Amino acid sequence: MKIKSVAILSLLVLSLKAASQNQTSAFGFLELPQSSHEAALGGRSVSLLENDPSLTYSNPASLCAIDHSTLGLNVLTWMAGTTAAGAQYSNTVGQRGSFAVSARYVGYGVSDETDIYGNINGTFSSRDISLGGSYSYVLSDRWCGGATIKMIYSKYGYYSSFSMAADLGLLYHSASGMLTAGISFTNIGGQIKAFQDIHETLPFNITAGISLRMEHAPVQVTLTLDHLNQWRQSDFYSPDGEISFGEMLARHISIGVDADITSQLYVALGLNLRNRAELAAPSGKGLAGFSIGAGLHLNRLSFGLSFGKYQISTSSFLFNFAVNI
Repeated sequence: MKIKSVAILSLLVLSLKAASQNQTSAFGFLELPQSSHEAALGGRSVSLLENDPSLTYSNPASLCAIDHSTLGLNVLTWMAGTTAAGAQYSNTVGQRGSFAVSARYVGYGVSDETDIYGNINGTFSSRDISLGGSYSYVLSDRWCGGATIKMIYSKYGYYSSFSMAADLGLLYHSASGMLTAGISFTNIGGQIKAFQDIHETLPFNITAGISLRMEHAPVQVTLTLDHLNQWRQSDFYSPDGEISFGEMLARHISIGVDADITSQLYVALGLNLRNRAELAAPSGKGLAGFSIGAGLHLNRLSFGLSFGKYQISTSSFLFNFAVNI
């Protein structure tokens, strides 16, 4: 086998593990955040109910908060040489429904193709693409439901794969609007066309969360329990290969706090305990697991920016822009 095949497969493995220190499923790019607001709150928040089409990636039921024709764009700075971006368009359907179409792209740049002697014979590129359609429906005065169907295409040099997946979600909001809760089941599906003979699983994820707004302060606290389907030692990274049940439980938790500076401007701070444990550098944990962000909502325009760490070598910025059209 030529070195080029080994290089391509190595790049595949690296890309699958890049979103987490111990990513055990293929298509790890699907775990990258798309909303700067939820990223600032710890990386994934399924209980947010606001006019932000990028929240659909984590919980399709969040679409029920859409009240305008909205176009959203997001860009993530990730590993050196990569390009990560997404786009969403959403609108209402009748009195109770909303829909969205979305696209996500991650490009891993161009790599040299070499033979067994190290001679460069050319180059190859690698990329991941996801296209989806979402629909949400107001089930009652307190409940919303939603679903997403998406196609996933990956190409790593000479190897490619095609998959189909679905996301399902529910959202509850109290009569006072002070409490919202959500649950989602994402990446339900599998490969239709595998990477040659290498069959991989999608990163199926069960996530639940709750957001509580303080009665006498412009503050909202969000608690999220992520990867609730993962309870094996092999699902988590540890230098010695073993963690206690308490540590395993903690790695499902992220917590975030929103503070409204004005009615149009918020700041947010989050802590993801799994990222804190698994993305620490050998010299120390530093800012691993912590995230921070801010957002500005104007009449027709919205902006958001967050800072966090989603792989061990570098930190990332996520920028969101949305416009009502």
